[in-house]
This record gives sequence, C-alpha cells and structure tokens, in this order.
Amino acid sequence: MHGLGSDRRQAKQALEGLANHRLIIVDMPGHGESEFTQAYPLKGQAGFAPYAEIATALLAHLGVQRIIVGGISMGAGIALRLAIDEPSLVSAMLLVRPAWLDRPGRPHLNIIAEIGAWIREAGTDHAAAQLAAHPVYEAALAENPLWAASIMGAIKRPQALEAAAVLGALVADQPIARIAKLSKCTIPALVIGNNADPLHPAMIARELCGALGAGEYFHAPPKYLDPRRHSAAVVDSIARFLNQHRYGADAAMTHSN
Repeated sequence: MHGLGSDRRQAKQALEGLANHRLIIVDMPGHGESEFTQAYPLKGQAGFAPYAEIATALLAHLGVQRIIVGGISMGAGIALRLAIDEPSLVSAMLLVRPAWLDRPGRPHLNIIAEIGAWIREAGTDHAAAQLAAHPVYEAALAENPLWAASIMGAIKRPQALEAAAVLGALVADQPIARIAKLSKCTIPALVIGNNADPLHPAMIARELCGALGAGEYFHAPPKYLDPRRHSAAVVDSIARFLNQHRYGADAAMTHSN
C-alpha cells in the first residue's frame, strides 16, 4: 500500500528489482485514480480502518487467501491494521518507514495537515505560497531538498484539490488502538526505518518493531540524502526477509503493497 498523498505507483517503484513474486497494488480513495464519492461521509472512505477494509475486499475479489502485506508510511499503517483485523489472511508484514503508532501522526506530520487546510481554504496556489514561506520548508530546501520536494508533492498531486481533506483526516487517525497489544501479534514483520526523514522518524519504526511479537528492524540509508543506496538496501532487505518466510512450494505467495 502507498503512502499518504501518493498512489499505487509508489509501491511498484519501491519494489523494483524484486523478482518472482506477485504484486497487488491499489489506489486508496482520494489517491491516484480512486476518487471519493459524495454518497458517503469522508470518515467512511478515508482512514486506516476503511482503507484496510478496501484492501481486504480487493483480495477477496481476486480470490487471494494468503498474503505478505506491506506498505510505505500510511501504507505501513494500513498493512498493520489489516494484519490485526485479519490475522489468518497474513503470513508476514513489510512495514516501510512507518509514521503512525497508536496515536495521531503529530507533531511530525503537522505540516501535511496544514497543507490540506491551506488547499481547502483557498486552493493549491495558496497552499504552495504558504508552504514556500513555512520555516520548516525553507530549512528543508537548504538542507534536504529531496525531502522538501516530497512535501510540495502533496500540493501537486492529481487529486490535491478534490481530496485535500484526506490529508488532515489521516494525520488525525491512528492504525491501532493500543501499541501494547502488538506483543500478541506473532506475524513475522520487517520494519524499515531511516534517518534524515522528518515525516518518518526512525524512533517510530524502532518503537513499532519493539512492540511487535515477531518484529525485525532494518535501518536503511537515508532515502532523501542517498536515494539509490536506500532503494537498493530496502529491496535487498525485503528479498532476504521473504526468503526467510517463504511459503511451502504448493502455496501461493502474494504481495499486497
């Protein structure tokens, strides 16, 4: 599953080079090509619970009965929620740069919620101007320009105007109720963190890994300072993890990212 403000292409790009596996990817409502419907309230369409339900429904529609579920950032939270709700469906988890635990994603995701509020207030041009003048963004331009570009991407994405409300809604949400309960989750999980990534503090990845009953932590090179090394290391660590937790020869192994 993809991250907040991204789309299904993110997972495909992140796992480029990982061979011999089936990859199932999806745009969540308000992302990519999946639009909101006016027939239902926002809360029923955007959030960790509804997104996990959508992923589960997609797998049922495809006839998939057993998966390795994973995601990036928000997608990691969706994957975790799916595994907690449907443990018999999940054989292992891939949680890449998680940003949520058992509480809203604040303060580290405050700037994303602010972008959503600025867009709703006066449109994307207004939001871009507000962001350009934000001290966090100004500092990032000088010190971590690729990270700054990723933040601006929340304004430039295709559904930035139509689905602006999703940003604040997800920042205020949480994938699980109590982190202490994760100790009872014995599903093998690879949790990947990195540095120089203010939206995804490594301490969140480490805390999540430590809380899981069968968590394994991998610290990747910083995505925004060394993207090539980061991508190669992430794919390599995932490949090793999959080899350790491979199904029997007669079972179908499926990824959902």
